[in-house]
Amino acid sequence: MSRRSVLTMMAVGVIGLCASNIARADEVVKFRMFLHATSIQSQEVGDVDGHALYVGHFTGLASFSDGSVGPGNLTSTADYVKGAGTVSGYFSVTPSKDSTLWIKVDGTARPEGTTTVFPEAPAIVVGGTGRFEGAKGDGKFVGGVRLTPIATGAQPELWNEFVINVKK
Repeated sequence: MSRRSVLTMMAVGVIGLCASNIARADEVVKFRMFLHATSIQSQEVGDVDGHALYVGHFTGLASFSDGSVGPGNLTSTADYVKGAGTVSGYFSVTPSKDSTLWIKVDGTARPEGTTTVFPEAPAIVVGGTGRFEGAKGDGKFVGGVRLTPIATGAQPELWNEFVINVKK
């Protein structure tokens, strides 16, 4: 084998290795979260009937499309008039013991019967640890539902779904 052939094979190998690392750097992460409120504070605004601000923390489980399950958390703020308005939330999910992904969502909420519906909204990756170290990206909050109204005094439960494009 000539020296040129060896160099060509080495170059192809290095390019192949780099290309495979690039392919692994981008990842689509799909999951559903099932959460329970651990703390909710509210403040009536007083300007119009039914205007209230909320700060809440939810914990629970995230179920990933690969079959794994891990802890999930949400800390959110909401500005509602009679149950409809804007919501801003920071989600964290841990698909494996040493990897966590943080996501921010700004969306809306609207009452539907005894539930609250959270329609599709853009999601932004704000960081991570482990395999998500240095992660950025975007995706979508596919939607969600709060099963118990906040106004009842019961600790609300909710589920939501994501499709996230993780980029490094």
